[in-house]
This record gives sequence, structure tokens and C-alpha cells, in this order.
Amino acid sequence: MKIALLAGTLAAFAGLAAAQSIAMKEQSGIRWACGGAGVEERAALARLRPQANLELLFVTAKRGGYLADVEVAVYAADKFSPVLQVTAEGPMCLISAPKGDYRIEATYGGAKRSLRAAANTRPARVVFAFPEEPWDGIKASDEEKQQARGR
Repeated sequence: MKIALLAGTLAAFAGLAAAQSIAMKEQSGIRWACGGAGVEERAALARLRPQANLELLFVTAKRGGYLADVEVAVYAADKFSPVLQVTAEGPMCLISAPKGDYRIEATYGGAKRSLRAAANTRPARVVFAFPEEPWDGIKASDEEKQQARGR
């Protein structure tokens, strides 16, 4: 019984630590945080959302399943070099950038997507949809589908 209680306590702390480990990082004057693979990470990102003016979401095109390990490059509209380059550890990224227009490139599984967004006071949501990978039998949850649709 004590072992089961200890295991449950350790699992709870591990989940809490994972959620708390998501914090805004900084690169070239731009702050960002990526994650959202689990409920705890999505809750941690929700707490950071007020600090962001760009919100990125990476999904599969047909099923709307979440994607991780997406290469992201953010360019100021008038620049040829990225102001931010990261690998998104989860399907969501929050970015706090100076106000302005940006081109965002996301690459996953050899497919590249490029979209434009304006960073203002309210977060602009940008959804990148990538081709499906061979199906593993796992379907996107209703929550994932709603988020992919921007609801």
C-alpha cells in the first residue's frame, strides 16, 4: 500500500513538474513557449497566453491530430533572416514579438508551410496543417479537433 501511495504521489509530482517546466524562453528579443502534448502542458500554456501576441498550432490536415517536433522559423516581414528559430516540442507555440507583420515557416516531415500573421496586442492564431502520416489507429480527440478549427 505504501508503495502504491508513493508511486501515485511521484506520478502527480512528475505531471506538475512537466506543466511547470513550460515557461517563456527568449531568443533575439522574442519570447516564446511551446508544448501542449498533455492536459497539464495545455493548462500551463493557457496561463502564458496573455503574454503572447502570436499563437501557433500544428495539426494533421484530415484528422486534426496534434503534431510535435515541428521546425519553426519566424521572419519579420521585411527580413530574410529569421528572428526566431525553434523546434516546437508540442503542437502549440506562444510567441511574444514586437508589434508588426511576420512570415512564419513551419516544416514537418519534409513538408513546409508558410503563413503571414500580424503581431498586435491580441494573439493572432495561426494553424499549420500538414499531410497525414500513415495511420496508427489513433484518432484525434474532440478537443483536438475543436482547437484545430480555432474554437
